[in-house]
Amino acid sequence: MPSLIVHKDNGELLFDTNRICYGLVKSGYLVAGEIWPRKYLRGSNVDPNEGGSYQDSFREGDRMFTISVSNVQSPVVFIVGKGCLQGSWRSGDSITFMYSAVDAGTKAYVFDLMADNLPGSPFLKTYTEQGVCTFNSLQPPLNIEAAIQAPGPGGLDIYGRYPSPHNGGWWEVVRHQQAHLDPQAHFVTNVNLAGGVEYAACLPWSRTCMGHWAPQLTGVNTLAVGMIEGAYGRVGGISFMFAPAGATTQVTSSTAITIPGSVDRLPTDRYPQALVVRTSSLPFPYR
Repeated sequence: MPSLIVHKDNGELLFDTNRICYGLVKSGYLVAGEIWPRKYLRGSNVDPNEGGSYQDSFREGDRMFTISVSNVQSPVVFIVGKGCLQGSWRSGDSITFMYSAVDAGTKAYVFDLMADNLPGSPFLKTYTEQGVCTFNSLQPPLNIEAAIQAPGPGGLDIYGRYPSPHNGGWWEVVRHQQAHLDPQAHFVTNVNLAGGVEYAACLPWSRTCMGHWAPQLTGVNTLAVGMIEGAYGRVGGISFMFAPAGATTQVTSSTAITIPGSVDRLPTDRYPQALVVRTSSLPFPYR
């Protein structure tokens, strides 16, 4: 099949129509959405391993933040600023991505397979023999800067748990202004790249674990909370994190734990890789 391959002056590959080409379809700030309540045991005499043993909390929950795109095929989202992807849902030709543990001002860049659906000129477009658009110069292209594997955990504590689910990180608490939202305990680990450069990151898949938080961390009872992994970009590098999973169970515990917190049930037989892009060449906001 005929192809077009373009390199920069320094020899770096710009695009190759033999490969899958993604382009920017939207960028903007994540928008506050609904609150997902956490799940509490109905009583002390129920089986905590059964889903029916839990009920929604009337007070506590986690705010979801979203970005929606329409007329897309297989979109992926890169973010600058904290956030853990909780899932997506489709309605008609629109897909909404939902994030928790978001900073005020977290930015999202959404890329999709390039398509011939943008007005404007001049342009360069390539097509397969079947007429499918494979490259459209009207779309800012997705250029992956790096793929960075999540750090492994630190050593086990005396209770058989990991005080550091990502080696080299730290626990921190984010307290919300709204009374009905629980404080969130996050575990954050920085990976430094070039200074002064803003990066965005996408974690194609993530792991879960069970977090055990001491009162010294959250100011409440010792808690066992489901957590989920995330990755995000920032100026000077990217960061990996663990934060409460959306609609997680939350159980008061009397179990002895390492202060201020630790995790268990953490998969260590495989590690996700965060994809990283520079944002300097990407318009914001876009469409």
